[in-house]
Amino acid sequence: MKIYHAADIHLGRTRLDGLLPDGDLAAAFLHIAQAAVDGGADVFVLAGDLFDRPQVEPGHLRQAQEGLRILKDAGIPVVAVEGNHDKAFVHSDEPTWVGYLAQDGLLELLRPKFNPDGAVLEPWDPVARSGSYVDHRGVRFVGAGYLGAATPAKVRQILKALDGTMPHVLLLHAGPDYFVGEGGGFSKEDLAGMRQKVTYLALGHIHKPMNHDGWACNPGSPENCDIREADYSSKGGVETGRGYAVVELDPQVNEKPTSLTILSNPRRPICKVDLDCSPFGKKTRDGMEALVAAAARAIASANPPQGAVIDLRLKGEMNLNRIAFDHATTSERIRVAAGAFVVAVDTSKLNLQGEGGEAAGALDGALPREALERQAIQQVVGDHKLCGLTGDQDGLAALFFELKEAVKHGSQPEVIAERISSSSLVDAVQKGRAAEASRQVEAAGDSVEVAI
Repeated sequence: MKIYHAADIHLGRTRLDGLLPDGDLAAAFLHIAQAAVDGGADVFVLAGDLFDRPQVEPGHLRQAQEGLRILKDAGIPVVAVEGNHDKAFVHSDEPTWVGYLAQDGLLELLRPKFNPDGAVLEPWDPVARSGSYVDHRGVRFVGAGYLGAATPAKVRQILKALDGTMPHVLLLHAGPDYFVGEGGGFSKEDLAGMRQKVTYLALGHIHKPMNHDGWACNPGSPENCDIREADYSSKGGVETGRGYAVVELDPQVNEKPTSLTILSNPRRPICKVDLDCSPFGKKTRDGMEALVAAAARAIASANPPQGAVIDLRLKGEMNLNRIAFDHATTSERIRVAAGAFVVAVDTSKLNLQGEGGEAAGALDGALPREALERQAIQQVVGDHKLCGLTGDQDGLAALFFELKEAVKHGSQPEVIAERISSSSLVDAVQKGRAAEASRQVEAAGDSVEVAI
């Protein structure tokens, strides 16, 4: 059996404040669907986050339908689960647009059910268009989907309910931290139990590709949902596969796939350009003009492909009291001067100075907000010695910044709560506080004994 596995399509994603067309995401999905047809796929697996948000615009629904019809017309069944972006709430049974596509006959949406005794796995009902598992060509596909912080515990319940007489493919929308045993994830015993009952673990959620021993795989996001994801396409300077996986299973072999390859699909190119602002960062006149001209020259030297996003990374020193800096205006001026498609200016590595060489304060429309916010958060975390953290204040500051960004971009409160509860850093602080409280109780007891 040949399986084509994709995840995290994120149709409808708004990128760079709408400067990038959402058609890029649809084009990536269409390419993978056609590749599955051309490659003779027996089953197409979607491991969550087909859409970027629970409320889907009509145009984005049509994009999904177009890709799925390519597969349906070729007679390739699509087995899918919902990701955290597809559902409004983690444990909600409210209808979703992925469910609508299932009712429309374009895919088989698998959802597990749970009761006080554990997982309840029901076979796919082609009339009701619902179920927890479905069999194709001697292989059983089981849907776990997105389970949030309860992932390890609920997957154990699902494993207990599995029939081990045939190869199983488990669709799980969860990150490597849940998988490799870090941050409260699966233990070694859990992984051993999964290997005994699961022939292939089809993952989604984390957009970075991962191949674990040819048995578990996350193919990575087909298109860059964020320009930083461009770094996921290479390792050590060498290009790697990212976008979809081609998996071959022998229905007579339960151990693991006979082959597993992560392949890349075409995506909008992103060209990284570094520019040192120090030579003109303290000009008293025409400083911004010098910045725009230098940026245009640097972009031309990089010779980016047509239609590329320019990831312009500024570094060095800049005096904001001498150069008025606004991200949107500056990006547009550089784009026009360079004749580029889109320019995204990154100021996180820029050392900002005020008059007299002091760190720049807040100026309306003139701050690299991300850099200053990170600095402020790091200072707050550094000023508060939290129990349980052994030199990982930077990690906690990064978590706080991530949560702040999630709130800024409108993430659901339950998703943010799940991210907090699943963090190993938060768990370490809680354990540290508990240990400190225990020490205080013991110390108080010793004092009472001495007094007696």
